[in-house]
Amino acid sequence: MTETTWLMIMVGIQKALLTAIAFLLLSTASAGEKEDRAKLEKIGKDISKLEQSIKGQSRQQDKLAGELKKIELASADLNNKISTIEKQRAALNRELIQLEKQQEELESLKHSQQQLISQEIVAAYRLGSEEPIKLLLNQEDPEKFSRALKYYDYFLAARAEKLAAYRQTHQQLETTKSDIASREQSLAESRQQLAIEQQTLRENRQQREQLLTSLGEQIQSSQQTLNQLRNERQRLETVLKALEQRTMQLAAPASKQPFSKQKGKLPWPVSGKLTQHFGAVRNTDITWSGWLMQAAEGLDVHSIHHGRVIFSDYLRGYGLLVIIDHGEGYMSLYAHNQVLLRETGDWVKPGERIARVGNTGGQADHALYFEIRHNGKPANPKAWLASKAGG
Repeated sequence: MTETTWLMIMVGIQKALLTAIAFLLLSTASAGEKEDRAKLEKIGKDISKLEQSIKGQSRQQDKLAGELKKIELASADLNNKISTIEKQRAALNRELIQLEKQQEELESLKHSQQQLISQEIVAAYRLGSEEPIKLLLNQEDPEKFSRALKYYDYFLAARAEKLAAYRQTHQQLETTKSDIASREQSLAESRQQLAIEQQTLRENRQQREQLLTSLGEQIQSSQQTLNQLRNERQRLETVLKALEQRTMQLAAPASKQPFSKQKGKLPWPVSGKLTQHFGAVRNTDITWSGWLMQAAEGLDVHSIHHGRVIFSDYLRGYGLLVIIDHGEGYMSLYAHNQVLLRETGDWVKPGERIARVGNTGGQADHALYFEIRHNGKPANPKAWLASKAGG
């Protein structure tokens, strides 16, 4: 065995080993990912039980809050359906515009081909049905006749090609017309479905307003308001404590730029007006543990950093809530969303869409409530987010 052959064998073995190791690592990572997701699902169920153990001021309040949750979750589903339908309609409209343009081009091509074929018909009519015989009678020289006959064959072939092209254009045109009719039918059905979903959403919003009025009537004093805020805070703290304790066994988010090194550099989760600051008094001895940012309904909410979604669900007082673990004991929290775009267990990148701005959790205005936590303790977002003009 030559030295070259031996080296080739060794290289081949090395490549095979590397492939096997990569496959093993991938399989291990995949198994670990499934195990982590299963753990997060169990944590979610445990948190749901913990949340239910924290009662409101009265059975009537608990009942109304439960109905509010159902209405807001149903509205979130409707908003998702409406968004999907609108995207489908936009795609259908783009296809329809393209098909109509194609139809216009085919109509023009068909017209041009019709003119060419008309010319061919006129030429054929002038020559008559016995074109080769006439050519023979008009040619005294056999060599000239042979050449003329060859030209005639070319003429016939060209005529046949024009007729075939015309037939193909006609067929394409009919197919395009059929496609246009199909898209128009789909758009009509889509418009009808959209109208139904929008009407249902309007009805849900009316029911929600009635529920909020009823809940407001249950709170007749500032002390009751304070107790309600305390209960809401207790729910959140219970959830965060459970998450902090039970996610320690999960794979920690890894990033080339650790969260701890991003102080003053992180992007804002949403483009909005800051209406409540960290530490501001909310009610008597309750202060804000984060920021409340007023923003347009349905505006995209973005993750501020790489991490893993460890909670994506409804929480009383906070509505549709997303909590992301960024590693090193850091978490970010995004509340009162209209819809959630990421599920528990999903990995997200900096700036990735995770939700849309809403007013769930019984809020009057559309806004995002945002917190940053380190080892369970609230941190002032001002120290972490990049400066923003007009913020």
